[in-house]
Amino acid sequence: MNSTDFDRIIAQERKVLASIKEQGEKLIPEFKRITASYIRELSIKLMKSYFRYKPEVTRSLGTEKLEEMKREFTGILVSLPEHTSERLDDSQIWLHREEIPDRAVTDMTYSYQFEKRSNKSMDEAIRDLIGLVGSMLIKYGFVEAGKDFTWKMTPGGIPQYANDLPSKGMDHHKALNKLMEQYKNILVEYVFAIQNLRKAEQAKNSANLID
Repeated sequence: MNSTDFDRIIAQERKVLASIKEQGEKLIPEFKRITASYIRELSIKLMKSYFRYKPEVTRSLGTEKLEEMKREFTGILVSLPEHTSERLDDSQIWLHREEIPDRAVTDMTYSYQFEKRSNKSMDEAIRDLIGLVGSMLIKYGFVEAGKDFTWKMTPGGIPQYANDLPSKGMDHHKALNKLMEQYKNILVEYVFAIQNLRKAEQAKNSANLID
């Protein structure tokens, strides 16, 4: 192949790469929206569950404290879209924005490691956001830190949801899982596209050296 052939292949690979990056960017606003909706559902579910299974705490709070708690909870729900958007701006989640090291060209496990890293960061972000209602449940005595294993305390003393993320009765769980799967596929395609581009560039450089 001559230099023009290589240039054509490289241009095509760059076009594929740009398209994959665009898919990643388009997914982010929808992911934030669905995540906020899922966390809202789960927060309401958790509140109802603690009220049901710890009636003695509810009684001990009294009317005034319960009203204060309800106002605080409403505030959490209202602020969820903003908190979710901020927490999901984590650069460790959206790895289609990250440069890939040269070693990834020959590492056939790199795409697997890449998407696992992103998925772990997504999962931690979701658990952190559920912790907003966890902090409130601790504050009003429904959760004893270190004794209720639904929650794991972070080194900074913030509760993080520790159970499996529930799907039963959760309208947005399926949509959230679907988006996570879509993004995993985008990352795999992203790594492959970069590998193909680097190989094409290397092939052109090698051909130029021979010429």
